[in-house]
Amino acid sequence: MPKFKLTNLKFEKIMKDYAEIRETTIPDAVHMNARLLCVELARRTQPFGDKTGGETVGEKAIARDLMGRGGGIKGKNRAGLFAHITPRQTIYAERYPTADITVFATKTGDVYGVDRAHFLPDAGVSDLRNIHRANFATGKMSAAGGDTHNIGRWKFINRYYVPKQSLDDFVKLQYAKVGRAKAGWAYCATLLKKVVSGNMTRGIPAWVTRHIGDYGDGRVTDNTSNLERPHVVLTNTIKYADKVIRPSEQLMAQSVVAEKMKKQMAMILKKRVTKLQEAA
Repeated sequence: MPKFKLTNLKFEKIMKDYAEIRETTIPDAVHMNARLLCVELARRTQPFGDKTGGETVGEKAIARDLMGRGGGIKGKNRAGLFAHITPRQTIYAERYPTADITVFATKTGDVYGVDRAHFLPDAGVSDLRNIHRANFATGKMSAAGGDTHNIGRWKFINRYYVPKQSLDDFVKLQYAKVGRAKAGWAYCATLLKKVVSGNMTRGIPAWVTRHIGDYGDGRVTDNTSNLERPHVVLTNTIKYADKVIRPSEQLMAQSVVAEKMKKQMAMILKKRVTKLQEAA
């Protein structure tokens, strides 16, 4: 799980200047900009997409992992972990209960098929969930489904054939989770002190914030009472969160927030100069 400590010497100097110019306390300034950092970290966490509809990026990735893309055989894009059983396969399985299941045959005489261990006509959503969990490690789907095990003219496809309804239901459940890793940062934002008006998750799309109430995958450690180095620590507690946001993106998020602070300070100072000139 990635932790983000809102502190470094250069950033501390900017924070002190920011608090002075904004005429607020340093602890409040830390909380204000930690919120901005949560927004930026959420934006830079996969799947990317800042607006409503951005969740389709994640849904397409899920569909590719689960059901494949292209021919579904090695060398033809990603095969996917599952395929739904066809009526022809069901009839064949009932007629020849001990035989392997043919998927299709080529003109060259090769037969692409699936062994009985991968033919699961009675599989339910919970069965698919267990298979998926076994093949989903460190935040990424394994290459399951993308190769074949060859015995003579038979090429056994390494994917699971399951009932269409079970697969459709499982895919819908997975779609509903899209954005959860991003939501860990959104939840962190809600745990910060509210210094200015407005929603604490403003700037983060609804398809991400929808997860906050159900999961709460974030933690904030408030050390703003530390007189020498006031700071907060933001932690996204999703176990695979560090796999969907690169360290370089985390550093870039801090740089973006620092630039926003500088622009705000410049704008405030410009307005003050204008007022002084008008009063002179």
